[in-house]
Amino acid sequence: PAPCSLHTRRGFAGWSPYLVMAISAALASYRFGLPLTIRSSFYPIFGDYCWGWIGDFIDAWSIVMTVAGVCTSLGLGTMQLATGMTRLGWIDPNSNSTTIYVIIIWVITAFATLSVVSGLKVGIKILSLLGFGLGCLILFLSFVMEKSYFLLNLLVQTTGVYLQWNIFQLPFWTSAFGGLEEGEGRAIDEKSAPSEWMGWWTVFYMAWWVSWACFVGLFIARISKNRTLRSVIVGCFVAPTAYALIWFSFMGGIGLRQQRQALELEKLGTDFFADPNYFESTYSEYCYDVPQDDVIVNGETVFTNTLPGITPVCMQDANDSNNSWFNVMYSFSYPGTGPGGDFGGFGQFMSGISIVTLAIYFITSSDSGSLVVDTLACNGAEKHHWLQRVFWAFTEGAVATGLLVAGGNDALGALQTASIVFGLPFNFFIFFMCWSINQMCTTIEEHGDGDIDAKLMLPKKTWQMPLFGGIFNIVEFIVSFGRVNEELGIEFPTSKHILGFFKNLLLPFLPLYSICSSIDMKGKNTAGNVLLTGAYAICHIGWIALFVCGTINYGFVAFGWSAFFLNACILTSLRMHVRGKLGISGNFVGDFVAGSFLYPQALLQMELQLAYEDYDIIHEGIALEEKDVTEPLHKNDHVA
Repeated sequence: PAPCSLHTRRGFAGWSPYLVMAISAALASYRFGLPLTIRSSFYPIFGDYCWGWIGDFIDAWSIVMTVAGVCTSLGLGTMQLATGMTRLGWIDPNSNSTTIYVIIIWVITAFATLSVVSGLKVGIKILSLLGFGLGCLILFLSFVMEKSYFLLNLLVQTTGVYLQWNIFQLPFWTSAFGGLEEGEGRAIDEKSAPSEWMGWWTVFYMAWWVSWACFVGLFIARISKNRTLRSVIVGCFVAPTAYALIWFSFMGGIGLRQQRQALELEKLGTDFFADPNYFESTYSEYCYDVPQDDVIVNGETVFTNTLPGITPVCMQDANDSNNSWFNVMYSFSYPGTGPGGDFGGFGQFMSGISIVTLAIYFITSSDSGSLVVDTLACNGAEKHHWLQRVFWAFTEGAVATGLLVAGGNDALGALQTASIVFGLPFNFFIFFMCWSINQMCTTIEEHGDGDIDAKLMLPKKTWQMPLFGGIFNIVEFIVSFGRVNEELGIEFPTSKHILGFFKNLLLPFLPLYSICSSIDMKGKNTAGNVLLTGAYAICHIGWIALFVCGTINYGFVAFGWSAFFLNACILTSLRMHVRGKLGISGNFVGDFVAGSFLYPQALLQMELQLAYEDYDIIHEGIALEEKDVTEPLHKNDHVA
């Protein structure tokens, strides 16, 4: 179960946000000539509004999220680095841990700053290759010195389980019954997982991965120019998953095997020596010295060592998880060997190289993150002053320091919370990016190779007032201090926009009847329009009243939501009908979102559109229908 759960987070599910981000940003930049920023991925959805306050919000959130994600990794890595250096005697174990953490963070930040200033092809590239090479060396040495055939078996077995269960079943596993608290229906046999398990593991890890999406995705996009989608998918999705399967099958398998052997030695001491601590190591109560010779009791061999040299083996200490890696490294001790039989083992060498590798990994994470954040802050420009890179590198170090210091004894919790707060909401951005990728690929198929005008991604006909326009345009004037780029086509909200929004917010049934009457020009369905408007009015007043009553009895809230979503269904159906009448592209999901949580804007949008096209489309359309004329009314508008 442990390898399965691990590979669920480190496999396709973990790398998919990076792939989506990389492909959407790269297509927008290299095929449609847009800046290499996050906002460009949303151009098929928001159009020129991407260059306004909406795009600013998207990029700003991406910057904050990237800094939070990198700082989480930097903070967690700092804790493990401190543990390893203490194990090697480089740090006094009685030193103040917070002070040590801060020093390590700023040493890494200093190296990261030098790396990011040197540029992509110098410091970042060299350190990345060095870190990857050292990681592969540790992996290979551990594989050869440990029980290799067991690890190969585990790799094959884990890969099969991953392909069978982890792609579809485990990603949808939410531990629903395990999440119940006592008194809510929790299992009475006390065998359920801790109710906090999903938050500890799944939610945190997936939010942490997503918080790196902008950083990793844009970095991949930047180095993927002139590559095919196939090569990006293989390099960003398939290859990392395959490497993760190998790494965690080998290193995780070593840890699990050693824990099982430690439990075996504990039981051996209990059964034959009446002492569970008989083989306990002097280093820790969780570690056990593996006998290098056969253990014989009453002439019977009760233990045979088939893997000499690997000792001690340790169980997991939940209160000191940062030591788990170094417990494995120190197990390669090979006692009794060397000149005089006093060979110190490979523990110090393996731990030392692990610390160097870990430091390089976090230096490259910090410098790459600083480079990407700097690119975002410069609206996609690839060339910018080196002082900006220094600023962002130091910002990441300062934020990581603040989280660790402010977190105190719960520093880990503070780091995890930072990733969850900023990473989880970004999932909605990724959903929209998937639609954008589809739209961009469709446009490329229609217009062939070469550079393509980004406006060709937009629908041929859209609403005169987008849902995010109208009264919301005031935000653009505020954030730009009244100096709005005229090319954006963003106008200051008129009295129609402002009064219409608040009228629709409070009395939405009035514009609803007006819209129904407008599309029923011949008056054939007047009674139906009145009934529909009446039902909407009752539900609208009802859900407000029921939510108020929910403060007295929460059961009323359920009825309130029912009335609210019934209204949403009515308005969704109406918007789909209006779109069909006017030939405006769209989809059910967009109509439902507009008809539910954005209903004032949706009603105003339909009112203004019908008023704009009243003569050109509806009146002339009826006349042309009567004359059986199929000629286009205008060069851009056709009667469906």
